[in-house]
Amino acid sequence: MSLKSSIQPSSPSTPWEQGAASHQGGRHEQQDRWGLFQSHNPAGLLAIVADGMGGHLDGALGAQIVIDTAQNFVLNPPASLQTDPSTALEQLCQQMHETINRRSETARSTLIMVWLAPTRAYWLNIGDSRLYHFRQGHRVMRTRDHSVVQLLTDLGEIEESQMGMHPAQNRLYRCLGGDESPRSDQGDLTIQPGDLLALCSDGVWEHVTETEIWTITLDHGPEAAAHRLVETAAQRGGADADNATLVLLRTDPDVISDPPRWLNWLPAGLTSLFNRDRRS
Repeated sequence: MSLKSSIQPSSPSTPWEQGAASHQGGRHEQQDRWGLFQSHNPAGLLAIVADGMGGHLDGALGAQIVIDTAQNFVLNPPASLQTDPSTALEQLCQQMHETINRRSETARSTLIMVWLAPTRAYWLNIGDSRLYHFRQGHRVMRTRDHSVVQLLTDLGEIEESQMGMHPAQNRLYRCLGGDESPRSDQGDLTIQPGDLLALCSDGVWEHVTETEIWTITLDHGPEAAAHRLVETAAQRGGADADNATLVLLRTDPDVISDPPRWLNWLPAGLTSLFNRDRRS
């Protein structure tokens, strides 16, 4: 199951190409959810992936509550979403956690979300759903999982490439829902033209490489790439493949900032020539 908001805002000054897809894999239920929610006030885009905890009966419910809460939040955003996005995302995270606990004693979910402002991206994560930031084919960053295998990787006991196949891969020590208050990681990124952001559940990053995410998106665009990549993840996972969900967001590599004010003083012909040269 996938969900996409119908909210249509004024576009941010940095355009984003968007693509998203989910695949149930070999599981009896789709417990992943994703959302792309745009806001009028302030203008911006919230991207989110939630993975219901498979060991809990209400995993799908937990992930759906995360998405529904995010949509309501964007429809009625607090002032802090414009003035202090990191604080606003933390408030949203707390709302998700409390709503899950009101609805169910067993529901749990991971969370990765990103608020996209014109030139910066503010992110928050809990669990092992990830955000990747790519630039010119290289990984600039990825979020750190709240898992046993992440700790083993940090200690140097296993390689990062071994995380997805390790027997303890599904053992998380942070999530939404439950007795403990949510403890998230947060950060922000400077966005440049051509950058690619990928939000995904563990069913994707276990089986798809970072190079594949970049090259397939470059070759086919975010929408087609998202579908190709989740299908690849499901195929490689085999009969027991986990749910796989991926949201891809790419800035226009050809976007050009507004011309400097002194261009207004030039004759029209010279202005056109300047703009043509900047695009060549």
